Amino acid sequence: MDKEKILQHFTQESERQTASLVVERAVKAEKTGEVQLTDFFDPFQQRIADNVLHFFKGLKQITWGGYDGAERARILLFPAEWQSSLADVPLSFLQAKVSKQAQGLTHRDYLGSLLGLGLRREKIGDILVLSEEKAQIIVCPEIAAFILTHWREVGRYSVTVEEIAAAELSPPPVRVREIKTTVASLRIDAVASSGFGLSRSKLTPAIRAGHVKLNWQTVKSAATAVKAGDIISVAGRGRVEVAEVQGVSKKGRIHLLLKKYT
Repeated sequence: MDKEKILQHFTQESERQTASLVVERAVKAEKTGEVQLTDFFDPFQQRIADNVLHFFKGLKQITWGGYDGAERARILLFPAEWQSSLADVPLSFLQAKVSKQAQGLTHRDYLGSLLGLGLRREKIGDILVLSEEKAQIIVCPEIAAFILTHWREVGRYSVTVEEIAAAELSPPPVRVREIKTTVASLRIDAVASSGFGLSRSKLTPAIRAGHVKLNWQTVKSAATAVKAGDIISVAGRGRVEVAEVQGVSKKGRIHLLLKKYT
């Protein structure tokens, strides 16, 4: 398989990096007949991987993040004549408990403290914040022992960590609210303003600080355009899906159907 012919379908640098990694894994699976595995991919990267793997008819894939609906997942590649299952995707499950005095801890706090240990983001899957005092984390098995030994604080609170079974995961229910709105343009600051109920003057510094993402990629400009199917996230405020672009009003405003996930 010609790697460059595949990569020409991906124009952005972030897309090409993911596509290149998947091509390398797929080519190795084809040549050696051995199972190949990625680290955790976000949904944007998973879509790129799906597009790449259309070129490899002799392979199958399993995408799994530890539970139904997981956002971040690993991809297992194997020859089409083989049989594999979700259980073949290597994952470890940890549960963290902080002191009862903890207040306001969020996904960002847990992730930040893990990255502060020197861990790479791609080795960490979903972080399920169950309460202000407890969270469950899905990770690559090779870093589980390190976390159990070295993770001692989240923010200014002490934390204790234990390994748990997959059956003990307790994913919180996803709440979805539909928002029908109109915007002057499909700029990300305009759409996010309607979706998150924030003024554009507040979104601009959030974008500058790297707190706003489009399809899990950090946004650098408030003028970035969005389209149907895109996912916008703002740190600490969940995410919004641009579900439908429904046409233009007589006054030139664009009708949107947004889905707010919290």
